[in-house]
Amino acid sequence: MPRTRKETFRITDYPMHYFAAIQRQNQINLAHLLRSLGISPQVWRVLGTLSDGEGRTIGYIADAAVIDRSNLGRILEGMAQDGLIDRTTAADDRRVSLTKLTRKGTAQYEAAVPLVLAMYHRLLEGIEPKEFEILMKTLRTLKRNALNLAEQ
Repeated sequence: MPRTRKETFRITDYPMHYFAAIQRQNQINLAHLLRSLGISPQVWRVLGTLSDGEGRTIGYIADAAVIDRSNLGRILEGMAQDGLIDRTTAADDRRVSLTKLTRKGTAQYEAAVPLVLAMYHRLLEGIEPKEFEILMKTLRTLKRNALNLAEQ
């Protein structure tokens, strides 16, 4: 990390600037790509989160899809109206609502996967497998550190 005698801050000296810029452009690219399927990047992230077929809680979906709960509620309502998800009550705790993909939701997810994978392959072009492994390890460490900062 860059440091001088008199410490200054230049936003481009830190990775968060690049994360934000990459994420912003990625959302624009995804929105354009998924428009033909009639889904947004946020709906895509929910579809991906639920693609394992397990019933998931709102908290789990919010964390995995990186969507704040207030926005997620509106997204899930729209997805339910579109027939993409079903909501049920957990068998062991009636206070807990579980969300799963319907057949239509699964079909929507499966239609989007090849498009999204092709885009991500292009995005990651030029990054060797070992570099990717190091990148993912570094990102997981940064995520853990960010969560730890929030707990202090």
